[in-house]
Amino acid sequence: MLEILRRYRKLTFMAAVTVSSAACSGGGSTGGLDVEQNYTISLNSASEVPAPKATLATGMADVVVYGERIDWQLAGSNINAITMAHIHNGAIGVAGPVVVTLFAPGTATGAINGIFASGSFTAANLPAGVTLASLKALLLSGNAYINVHTVANPSGEMRGQLK
Repeated sequence: MLEILRRYRKLTFMAAVTVSSAACSGGGSTGGLDVEQNYTISLNSASEVPAPKATLATGMADVVVYGERIDWQLAGSNINAITMAHIHNGAIGVAGPVVVTLFAPGTATGAINGIFASGSFTAANLPAGVTLASLKALLLSGNAYINVHTVANPSGEMRGQLK
C-alpha cells in the first residue's frame, strides 16, 4: 500500500513540475509556482527521539517549496490514533521545539493507511514569529524534522529529517 502511495505522489509531483516547467519555458515567472526545493522523506520510529513504544508505523512526507508558499502532504501506514504532526527545529537525533503544526485533528484519528493530511503555508497563515523566509531557511539547513504524534506515543511515533 505504501509503495502505491509513493508512486502516486511521485507521479502527481512530476505532473506538477512538468506543468510548472512548461509554464516557465518562456523565461517568465509563473507567479510564485517555480519549485525552489522538494523534499520526499521517510517517516519511521527508528528516527524518533525519544524512542517510541514498539510500533510498525511508517510514513512519507512530501514538502515542496515555491517562491510564495510551501506545500506539504503526509501519509502513514500501520499507524493509529494520530493526535498531531509538526515540523520541529532539531538536528538528527535531537528533539527540538515545534515550528509549525501540520496536523491537529482535535480528536485522535482512527487507523491510518494512506494520506492523512496536506496543506500549504504562505506568509499569511504562518504562526507568530515564523516567516516564510525563516521556514525556508530552516528546511534548507537540515535542522528540521517532521514527526507524527499518537495516543500511544505522545512524544512522537515516527519521524523524518528534512534534508
